[in-house]
Amino acid sequence: MTTLNPRPAGSIPRRQIWRLWRPLRRVVLAVFIAGLLLLAGSGDYRPTAVDLAAAPYRYNILAWELNHLPGGWLRRLAARWPGRTALTPPERAAQAREFFALGQELRRWEQRRQLAGVAVQPPSAQELASLARLDARRRERRPAAEIAVEQAISQALTEQGITTSWGGVFPPVDVVFGGPPHLLMVSPRDRIYAQQSVLLRPKLNDTIKAEIEDELLRSDNLAALVEGTGGLSVYPSLALDTVGLRYALEITAHEWLHQWLFFRPLGRNFRASPEMLTLNETVASLAGAELGQQAYAAMTGTPPPGPPLSDPAAPPPEPPAASRNIFDFTAEMRQTRRRAEELLAAGQIAAAEAYMEQRRQHFLTNGYYIRKLNQAYFAFHGSYATGPGSVSPIGGQLQELRRRSPSLKHFLETVAQFSSYPEFLTYMERDGG
Repeated sequence: MTTLNPRPAGSIPRRQIWRLWRPLRRVVLAVFIAGLLLLAGSGDYRPTAVDLAAAPYRYNILAWELNHLPGGWLRRLAARWPGRTALTPPERAAQAREFFALGQELRRWEQRRQLAGVAVQPPSAQELASLARLDARRRERRPAAEIAVEQAISQALTEQGITTSWGGVFPPVDVVFGGPPHLLMVSPRDRIYAQQSVLLRPKLNDTIKAEIEDELLRSDNLAALVEGTGGLSVYPSLALDTVGLRYALEITAHEWLHQWLFFRPLGRNFRASPEMLTLNETVASLAGAELGQQAYAAMTGTPPPGPPLSDPAAPPPEPPAASRNIFDFTAEMRQTRRRAEELLAAGQIAAAEAYMEQRRQHFLTNGYYIRKLNQAYFAFHGSYATGPGSVSPIGGQLQELRRRSPSLKHFLETVAQFSSYPEFLTYMERDGG
């Protein structure tokens, strides 16, 4: 009898290789850290006050990669393993909808606590038991939800022609749903400016956030904000899991677009200037919303409810029903930013900060919980030019370019070629597609 594909003598079975990988990850991490320490010893690195304040809570991207990069591929292989009963696409979509519905239930519970002013108090024993049951159900459905979303976004990209020369999607869409890291944003007090930002661990409580912010105010007279994020464009990307299916699709597409742009001039110059950062984030927001809406319609057979996500770092809050039709959050927030900038430009820092706190209370009264509203808040959310926290002209400029573009593919390929904001402006004034 002939044996097909015999394993060469002396080779190690794949199962054994995988067992060896777990301790090997720690070795790789140790070597990497040792290399960083050697480099640090030969340089003149002096940590800033922001670095020192963030140090105990820093988010470890390398650990994320080592723990999650192989997971998506193993999950795909497991789904195709002989003898395993695979879910049909409708079954997978149903589990995805349930997963995100449970996440929204958790988010509403948190918002009720925030609006009631009890967010800093520990949940009761009854609440903890209920949350544990909810979390167990969500964990069971997470793998199906991740695969369903990956397939839906990949299908939308393929239908839009945003593929490689051989017809595939690159990089492959790969997402993990969970709690993305927090971001510490720092701004000078006399103006709104993104001076420095640091990723922090998820699930920091309000007490720790306030301690970090207050320390930077005392030590360096800086306005600081520790804020949650909607996602992170590592690979696999990380996306918030408590905002519902529609917005999860938009965030997944948004983070994938950052990965796609990384291989092009626009993405490579992400941090070349504040304008380039805003250009990148807003391109990903506009195109991500379009792809997410297309994927949602394909998954559910219905148009997506509500407006598209304009600021992926701040998914839309869910105010009381009575407030939805009478309070324009976007208009009110932009009014707040403009007035705060006027006061800061006049040198009235204390007046600007008092005004922003007054407006924060106004938002709270109308059902919108904002923990802190200061210069750093606008420095963070202002990078999304279509979001409520921005007054940048880049949002309107990109929306105009999208209107001129015959397809989403044309829009992305056009804007991806720019290495600077002046290049983009010249194109809009001279050619415009």
